[in-house]
Amino acid sequence: MEFLYKLKVEHNIILNPQQEKAVLTIEGANLLLAVPGSGKTTVIILRIGNMLYNLAIDPEEILALTFSVAAANDMKKRFLSIFGDKFIKELNFKTIHSFCYQVIKDYEKLKNTKAFSVCEDNSHIIKQIYLELNNEYIGEDILREITRKITYCKNMMLKKSDIESISIAGCDFGEIYRAYESYKIKNRLMDYDDMLTYSYHILRQNKSILDNIKNRFKYFNVDEAQDISVIQHEIIKLLVGSDGNIFMVGDEDQSIYGFRGAYPKALLDFEKAYKNSKVLLMQQNYRSTMSVVNAADSFIKQNKSRYDKSMFCVNEEGPKIKRRNLIDLKDQYEYIAELIKKEKKDNKKTSIGVLFRNNESVIPIIDTLLRENISFSVRENRSGFFSHFILEDIKAYCQFAKDFGDIDAFEKIYFKLDCYISKQMFDYVKANFRGNVFNTLLDFPGLYDSNIKMILQRREDFEKLRSLKADEVIGFIERDMGYVDSINNLAGKGFVKESLLQKLSVLRTIGASLGEGCTAEDIFRRLEVIEEIMGSSDVRLMDGSVTLSTVHSSKGLEFDKVILVDMIDGQFPSRESIKLRDEGSDLSFYEEEVRLFYVAVTRARRDLLIICSSVFNGRLVRVSQFVSELLNGPIVVDGAGAGDSVSDVVAEVMKSFVVGVGVVHNRFGEGVVRERIDDVVVVDFHGLGLKRLLLEDCVRNGYLEVFTN
Repeated sequence: MEFLYKLKVEHNIILNPQQEKAVLTIEGANLLLAVPGSGKTTVIILRIGNMLYNLAIDPEEILALTFSVAAANDMKKRFLSIFGDKFIKELNFKTIHSFCYQVIKDYEKLKNTKAFSVCEDNSHIIKQIYLELNNEYIGEDILREITRKITYCKNMMLKKSDIESISIAGCDFGEIYRAYESYKIKNRLMDYDDMLTYSYHILRQNKSILDNIKNRFKYFNVDEAQDISVIQHEIIKLLVGSDGNIFMVGDEDQSIYGFRGAYPKALLDFEKAYKNSKVLLMQQNYRSTMSVVNAADSFIKQNKSRYDKSMFCVNEEGPKIKRRNLIDLKDQYEYIAELIKKEKKDNKKTSIGVLFRNNESVIPIIDTLLRENISFSVRENRSGFFSHFILEDIKAYCQFAKDFGDIDAFEKIYFKLDCYISKQMFDYVKANFRGNVFNTLLDFPGLYDSNIKMILQRREDFEKLRSLKADEVIGFIERDMGYVDSINNLAGKGFVKESLLQKLSVLRTIGASLGEGCTAEDIFRRLEVIEEIMGSSDVRLMDGSVTLSTVHSSKGLEFDKVILVDMIDGQFPSRESIKLRDEGSDLSFYEEEVRLFYVAVTRARRDLLIICSSVFNGRLVRVSQFVSELLNGPIVVDGAGAGDSVSDVVAEVMKSFVVGVGVVHNRFGEGVVRERIDDVVVVDFHGLGLKRLLLEDCVRNGYLEVFTN
């Protein structure tokens, strides 16, 4: 207790009883579950200080493992700030990967051999393999997904049969994975995840190396345990043994990296893995107000795979969580800008975090803030949006509209024009090209009158597209030119429809933000400006008091005010996670979505504002179910205009349900409107026949939507 007294007198550090217990618990296997804002890092540092200065444990016997280099460096700095540099050289603050690399180097010395070289960037290998297997260049979105799945396979220690069963839209993942592994072996390379695999096998098969590590390190400290994968947990179990000294710190409620192999179940199984183990709790949140803490704690308790614990705080009640209802996304972005300006006028030091589920959301926000001369920083400046095939498609539509002689642009989109242009017809155009694609196309031998009619209609559409304003372009391509059918086809092949539609929504929003007289070309010029800013190193050096971030990248951060945007059902939580939950087949994906929202909410120190839009990409959408679940208590609807009537939006959307329009129903599938009398529509559903539906009810609840004209 003298150690705790010293902390109080010399450093003004006063711990609560749960923190004290964690700092003083040294021997055996201990799992510390620390809620958001509970002082986790401080406790880890103080516990190490207790081991060194109070218990006189040799610093070289302590190994502190964490997930990232930044976290390891932060721990070292925090230790220095409290205890000075007396033991800093002997202490081992390492990432798991750097530790595993050292295991491999030890194996090299023992066996007098040379390990494989580390491949720091495997993207060029995957690009080359994809090109060889598919005879086309890989898109950034598919490249990112393949890279992510490779990491997942290794971290989850998947069997070959499990790897073969993984599907990625647009490629054969199993084939790519096998080729990737063969390439590395042939060229004596290993990636970062191979470090885990190789070190695991080395430790299992070489007792002398394992014993040497066990003799050196007697105390293991593992931070961010909820982010650790299956293979990382297996490595740690080998090091510690069933009865060693381990202090594992994490929170299963904050495990949000399942896509790269995070395995929170290991925390739930901790007492099975280690003999005579204890589970300690730190449940007091020092960061947030009572309004935020109580709502977040109630929300996370819907999850089944968690420890029975409650987060609490003794901070002030604080303002109620607010929700702002807006008509569409353009209104949302403009409102964010106005709100930030007002906040900064009232208090320049206020830190604001604008958080969103998907990377694409940042683009129209950046566009709006730039127009309003509002400084900001971007937490993650990488985005596959600018090279995505959706963007390339829309660009090709616009380029071809401008020049019917642009055969390269036509080649990218001819099979998406919904007018039955075959590969044979395109090859004919290439072979007989006379400067105008349509003129050559109409010369194709054996065209039916119906073919000619559709081709002439598309030519007319492209001529119209040429003259459209920027705010009309995307909607015209999507609806009038049948591009939405291409989206639906891709969704049937495994692409996520909501993700594809969001990219169109971004383009639509950028177009709508441009002034009078702007055209499609101005949309792409504006995107070039945004891309350049996002790729600039200066983007992180701008005003740090306004931060734009995905929820994933916001982990570990906190802000005076948090603004959650794009809170749409089907995006957050994802449609796939809802589907799996409702089928009862797999709760894990939905529970991770719950945890992700919990992390977002608990970034707020004082104010939390949730922005809800009624229309997304021209469709009426439902607000995320998470919003009503979180706000199952006192709620303030922000602003006098916050109650904008959804009835007006419903009425506007209902206008598009005219006779002859194609629709899709969430239960009956695709069909065509055959008759409409006031609020009743008669729809001919493919294979089901005629159905009478109450249109307002269907639109309001998101059951029915137009998908093509």
